Parts: sequence; structure tokens; C-alpha cells
Amino acid sequence: MRITLERVLLIATLAAVTSCATAPGSAPRESDELAGASAGGALAAGMLIKATEARRVPARKPRALLAIASPMILGSAIDMDVLEERGYSRWREARRTGLLDVRSIRIAYSARLPEGGTELQSGMLYIPEAAPDGPRALTWVVFLKGTEHLRDYVPSRGGGMERTFMEAVAALGYAVWAPDYAGMGDGRGAQEYCVPESMAASALDGLAASREFVLGLPEYGESGRLAVMGYSQGGLAAMATLAAASDGAIAIPGLRLVAGYPLGAPLDLLIGIPFLKEDSAVIARPDYNLLLVLGWARAYPDSVRPEEILLPEIIDGVLPLFDGERDGDELCRLIAKAVGKKTDEVLDSDLYLPEYLRAIREAPETVPYFRAQDGSRLDRWTPPSGLRIILAATETDEIVPFLNSQRAFDWMRGTNPEADVALVRLRSGNHGRAAIEGLLYAIVDLDETETGLGE
Repeated sequence: MRITLERVLLIATLAAVTSCATAPGSAPRESDELAGASAGGALAAGMLIKATEARRVPARKPRALLAIASPMILGSAIDMDVLEERGYSRWREARRTGLLDVRSIRIAYSARLPEGGTELQSGMLYIPEAAPDGPRALTWVVFLKGTEHLRDYVPSRGGGMERTFMEAVAALGYAVWAPDYAGMGDGRGAQEYCVPESMAASALDGLAASREFVLGLPEYGESGRLAVMGYSQGGLAAMATLAAASDGAIAIPGLRLVAGYPLGAPLDLLIGIPFLKEDSAVIARPDYNLLLVLGWARAYPDSVRPEEILLPEIIDGVLPLFDGERDGDELCRLIAKAVGKKTDEVLDSDLYLPEYLRAIREAPETVPYFRAQDGSRLDRWTPPSGLRIILAATETDEIVPFLNSQRAFDWMRGTNPEADVALVRLRSGNHGRAAIEGLLYAIVDLDETETGLGE
């Protein structure tokens, strides 16, 4: 789900850092087009198609971020209690110096699709500058973005609120891979929104391509360790990636999963779907509802059919608006206009077929769309022993119910008492502010665990 800039007061502070001029990069370095990657030809999943040096981020930018992100300043926008208990101030002082310049490389690669075949996709790779005394052994971090309607406001194009955090993690010395997801960036067609199988493939097939690029550079090596993090839709993508990698659905040869941070994650899409306000038929975010139908219908065309879910006038007049050129606020306005309502008055009956609504309320197991999502729930995944999992969310989240994280925690502990899992109750009051708190918590926890700073 989207983390809107308008809803996060801290962004006004971070904007000064984000807009800092970056040092000019060297001439673009691109890989050769791979043999057999002709137009229309089949591409193996995880193939590196092209790597293009995008920009360099000087160390002064993340250093300024940590300088500005003092508890006093952060405390004016988010609750700091949980971060301080985790040792944020101590960590910040220890890591403000010694940050590295960062290279960003745009990666084009092939990723497998739930509907079959592969798709050309894109994302951004961030790596720290080379070490002066030999190859730098990099620990990998897969960083999954939150909801975005705009096709080009994604990592490969330098967009998204999370970019500042991605750059900061790389400046700490990690290799950071951030995919755009199917249907975004270089991907064509509808975004496969919140489809776990699809997002995990984007993450891990893109990771394979990024590793191919990095290991082709003599100045880098690998530590063999991998962590995964993301907030909101990115939290769902993180859990899907952890499951696919640890269960062996997608191989990660030479890497060992050491930590996962599914934050503010809609692990059960059926909670709050179709995003009804409590005790009401009003839909809080109709743009999410329709994007879900589009994405799941693309991924599973044999079972999820929009004509069995949505009113014909919505299919004909509204779905074409989801072309990657409009943001969520504009889409919500246009949806409301199309049904003759104000933006906060759109009802489930304005979007859905009466027979679908009746079935979803009385006999949901008969609805293929319900069965597809119920079968993909990630609040019922059991991690292996030894994999550190931090679930984190705020109990007052107005977008993604806290129950997602609570149920996942209870399931993990119930099915594997030896699971290394924790549930962190973030204190910031809403979904947007908790994104800042949760991502900072994950970065501190990962870095202190990896470097031993917290010992």
C-alpha cells in the first residue's frame, strides 16, 4: 500500500537531504546483450539483460541524513520510544562517520511470471564504493518498495520514498537490490499488485542478475549472507521472498538467508478486503481494490476474471485509467466521479457485481478470487529455525490491520517454537509515519547484528 509523502511529516525534513546534488558518475557501464535475447525470444529467469551505471551518491548525503535524523528532530514526526529501546541513538553516533560513496546501477533482467513465461523487468542496484585494499565482501539486502501506481516512479527510475533508505543501507557497506515488480518500470501490462508469487520472482530473479553483475567486477565479492526487508506492499513482498528462498521455490545458490523484516505487511489480503471502513459499506481505498483485481487477473487468468467480480461499467470506464500514468489520489477522484460520489463515499456496490458481493459474504469459498488470495496467505508461513524474522507494525494502522502481523507471529511460534521471530509494536500513529519508524528499526537491527555493534 502506498506510503504517501503528504502523510509523513518527516519527509519535509528528509527532502533537503534527498535533493542534495550528487557527484557526477562515470561513463555508463553496460553489459552486452545476452545471446538469444532477441525480440520475442524466450529468456531464462534471472538473466542479466543490461546493467547501466546511473548515478553516484556521495557519502555526504547519507551522512547528512543521519545528522538530521536526530532523536529530537525525528521525535517531532514519529514516536521514538521503540527505536530508542533498540539503541537507535547509540547506533547513529557509531555509524555517522565512515559511510561510503554509493554507486547505483540500473538492472534490466528477465523474471518468471505466475501466468507462465518470463518478462523483461527492471530495478536498481546500489553498491558501496570499492575498497582500497582488496575486494569488498558484500552482504546482500533485498529492499522491497511499497505501493506505487505510477509506472515510472520506481527504483529503476530513481523514484519512491524508500530510495533514501536504500542509499543509506548501501552507504553502510551493503549491496542493495530493489526491484520495480512486474508491470512496473520496464515491465509491461498491468502491475501484478500484491501477488506474492510474482513479487518474490521479481526480487530473487533480479537478485540473480544483480549478483551476476557484481561478481563480474574484480573489486567486489560476497559475504554469502542475505537479508530481506520492506514495508506495506514491500512487507508482503519481503515475506513472499523469504518463503520462496527458504522453501527452495527459487534457488539462491551461495547465499544464506540470515534475516527478514516484513513490516506493516498485508500478509492476509482478505483482512479488510474490499477495504471497507468498519461497520460500513464505504470503501476506504477503491484504487487498491481495482488494482488488486487487475493484478491478480493478470497473474491467474484461468481463475480470476474481472467480469465475474466487477460491474461492467467499472470494467469499461474505470479499469483503463490504471495505465501507470495516474497516482492514487487522482485515481480515487476519477473513480468517485465515475460512480457519481464524493471520494469518501464510494460503496462496495459501486464497484462489485451484486452476485459477487453476495457470494463473498455468504459463501466465500465458492469465489475463485477469494480462493486464490486465501491460498497465498503469508500469515500462515512457517520459517525455518535459525532465520531471524522481525515483524513490525503499528496497532493503529488505518491501512493494513495490525492483525496481519499478530496472526503471522502467533502462527510462526505455534508451528515452530524454535523459530527466531519477534513482533515489534511500532508506536507511530498511522501507516505512513510507522513506515519511517519500521524501516529505521530494521536497518538498525540488521546493521548491529551484522557488525556486532550491539554486543
